[in-house]
Amino acid sequence: MREVFIALGSNLGVPDQNVLRAMARLAQQFPEGFRSSEIYRTEPVDMAADATDFANAVVAFQSGLPLETLLSNLQALEAAFGRPKDHGKNTPRTLDLDLIAAGDETLSTPALTVPHPKVLDRRFVLQPLQDIAPEFRFPGINERLTILIQRAPSLGIALWG
Repeated sequence: MREVFIALGSNLGVPDQNVLRAMARLAQQFPEGFRSSEIYRTEPVDMAADATDFANAVVAFQSGLPLETLLSNLQALEAAFGRPKDHGKNTPRTLDLDLIAAGDETLSTPALTVPHPKVLDRRFVLQPLQDIAPEFRFPGINERLTILIQRAPSLGIALWG
């Protein structure tokens, strides 16, 4: 068993409710050590000018599943929320789930890279991650989250509300 961290995002429908519902489903599926961040409203990054704000959060839980199996479970949940398998990059979505870290494990396959390869550029992931794991350090990166957040590209981000 190791602690895994999943980033959640949504900007279609009622984004904060999509994230809350997905959190509840993940908590049912992975109850051991489950905890969740606040939900943040963030401006869309690298999307069309008319894209609406995202609801973003991070959850953590204990899992012994192989990472590829965990990824399949996350993709099935995205599909249950109406996300098409061929969704394309930087498009609006009802639910986006990214496996951002799994304890001190690293993995690089055609289907999955852990830690997530873009996590250091995503303030909308780092900020909620700090809510639930302020002392977490990514494998191979001996920097505190506060420093990583300061280095991440600027982004309009605030608590949802």
